[in-house]
Amino acid sequence: MTELQPLTLPLTGRQVIEASAGTGKTWTLAALYLRLVLGHGRQGPQGQTHDGLMPPQILVMTFTEAATAELRERIRQRLHDAAVLFDSSAQQRVLPEGFEADSFLTELRDSFDKTLWPRCALQLSAAADWMDDAAIYTIHAWSRRMLSQHALDSRHLFEQTRLDNAQALQRQLVQDYWRTWFYPQAAEVLQPMQPSIGRSPDDLLSELQLVWREQDRTPRVPQDPAFTPSQAIAAHMQWLTQCQATAQAARVAWTPEVLHALQAKRLKGASEKNYAKWLEGLQAWAEQSASLKPDTLARFTLSALQDKGWPEPERFAFFAALDAHVALVAEAPDTGARITQHAAHTVGLAYQAAKTQRAAFDFSDLLQNLYRAVMAEDGRLAAAIRTQYPVALVDEFQDTDPWQYGSLHRIYDSEIVTADNALVMIGDPKQAIYSFRGADLSTYLQARGQALAHNPDALHTLSGNRRSSASLVRAINHVFTQIDAPFSPEHASGNAGGSDIAFVEVTPEGDVAALPLGNGRLQPGLTVWQMQGDEPVVKAGDHLHHM
Repeated sequence: MTELQPLTLPLTGRQVIEASAGTGKTWTLAALYLRLVLGHGRQGPQGQTHDGLMPPQILVMTFTEAATAELRERIRQRLHDAAVLFDSSAQQRVLPEGFEADSFLTELRDSFDKTLWPRCALQLSAAADWMDDAAIYTIHAWSRRMLSQHALDSRHLFEQTRLDNAQALQRQLVQDYWRTWFYPQAAEVLQPMQPSIGRSPDDLLSELQLVWREQDRTPRVPQDPAFTPSQAIAAHMQWLTQCQATAQAARVAWTPEVLHALQAKRLKGASEKNYAKWLEGLQAWAEQSASLKPDTLARFTLSALQDKGWPEPERFAFFAALDAHVALVAEAPDTGARITQHAAHTVGLAYQAAKTQRAAFDFSDLLQNLYRAVMAEDGRLAAAIRTQYPVALVDEFQDTDPWQYGSLHRIYDSEIVTADNALVMIGDPKQAIYSFRGADLSTYLQARGQALAHNPDALHTLSGNRRSSASLVRAINHVFTQIDAPFSPEHASGNAGGSDIAFVEVTPEGDVAALPLGNGRLQPGLTVWQMQGDEPVVKAGDHLHHM
């Protein structure tokens, strides 16, 4: 990882910028935007200076609408300031009163021949005026725009509407599913199925939404369900019938001699009280006056007694029969999973068909539909988007997911892109460790690894914090450098892969003052309260009281 130099960072291929909060990621993004507008450090055909890109050609993505609005204004102001500096320098005029050019703007100007300053000023001014049409979007807004603008290549409709009643439509489809598959079943068949299917369509819908949410996390190849509900229920009823038969065989083999033998010789490791309780339950089960948990029954199977060294359990047929019954109970078919799989698949297809019929989409469709369209074998959509946006700057990249990165990976494929193309990924991977905003850390690590595979120098960092006081920066550095790998699994219970994230110490810059306290002192960078006493606080009430 190298310290990022905003004036010399290569603007071609894939580049990864990892930086902590307050180190100037947004400022850096705006600086790179200026360079792209001017074609700075980018070579055109035959090695001549690149003409530069205009706002509709530079794709900038971030996570929220508020962030896109802030980025748009920050970049617009930066373009304006740069245009003022280049123009004033070219005309040899004094800068406007109150205007201050930072070192980056000055160095950027000086990197161009003076004869090019008027052209640069004009390019920057035109770009600032064009910012209303700048390609600065959230990932979902961009996905929708691409599906609409490239409807022919993406094989989607030119116009679609947002589905406002997704929950109501899903409930209606689940009710249809319930009527189709469960109404024909007899009550005595459905009653033992309730733990598997729930008591109502709403119960089933809640279960399906969990399945769909998990399925939507990453692209996958749909699998046809192995069982229909009728087949799953039939298999379950057959298993129940067999269980009843093996239970009856064991009960027939139960005799007073079996009970006397068990009373005379207690199992090793069992207390007298527990053993008496188990025997009482076993007798009640054998006499069909009560049910008994399978794990308690398993204590008295032939194999369990042999393992415990119980004397000659083979003398009694009951133990072998109980062994067969317990083994069959343990082989219970996962009827709930079978039905849920079928329902998730069937209702999911019906949901997609209903949306297609309505020319509507929901939130998850945007990323997924773009991904599937971009991944088409002909590559037409990926090439069209790459031509439209030669360069992409993705802010908050730690919040990416497999769908988003899959599309970007295809569009800016390292094996296909030219020197005119670049994908710059900017983020703080530490924020992805606990899946903040749905971030998928493994996807981030994959993106970083693929960038480094093509360019070992593609990883950059920012190490100057301009947002926090020096005391706070020092305190955070101290806390996280006490161990070598603070984000390894043994230290943090978050997203897998945290051990691949390094903690980079930052230095305080910008002269940020500490907060003053009322007594004339300054707020410390970090305050630690410790509970008194050596015993841990384990009760929630005691813990809340201390807090």
